[in-house]
Amino acid sequence: MFNFAMFIRYIGEMTPKEFEHKVKEMRTQALRVAHGFGFSEEEAKDVAQDVMLRLWAIHERIGGDDPVERLASIAARHACIDNIRLHHKQEDIEQVEVIAKEQNQHDALEYKELEHWLFRQIEQLPDTCGIILKMRQLEHRELSEIATLLGITQSSVSTLLTRARHQLLEQLKRRNQQ
Repeated sequence: MFNFAMFIRYIGEMTPKEFEHKVKEMRTQALRVAHGFGFSEEEAKDVAQDVMLRLWAIHERIGGDDPVERLASIAARHACIDNIRLHHKQEDIEQVEVIAKEQNQHDALEYKELEHWLFRQIEQLPDTCGIILKMRQLEHRELSEIATLLGITQSSVSTLLTRARHQLLEQLKRRNQQ
């Protein structure tokens, strides 16, 4: 936000009545500045309203000798810049959301396809290798637990698991080359 206090030369008191007299001049100046930035009539009115609210918030610190038109002009310029920045950020965010949504849909479809392919490949592995891979990767069982359940040594489980992963990796490489 813009700090209006920097532009106030004389700190005095302005009554609400004095402020109301100067509002018309300040509003006109704010509208001129907003139109100079290329804002439409509606947008210019919004900027002018914003400037009036900002100036009202500090009206007690504005002295009677202060050049209120200049203050309104500076405030309007900063309000216009804020609006332009906000508009650009919103456009950027909207573009990113559209791209992200498209990518997410595409990625989700691709992931599902890969998942189906992977499950088919696991089903085609030799019985023991397939069972060990499912137990380790899908059920998250420990090697010692798998060895106990299958009645084989832990080193055999490790060897068969490595063999199954290697076969899947080779099939995945072949798939990606096609």
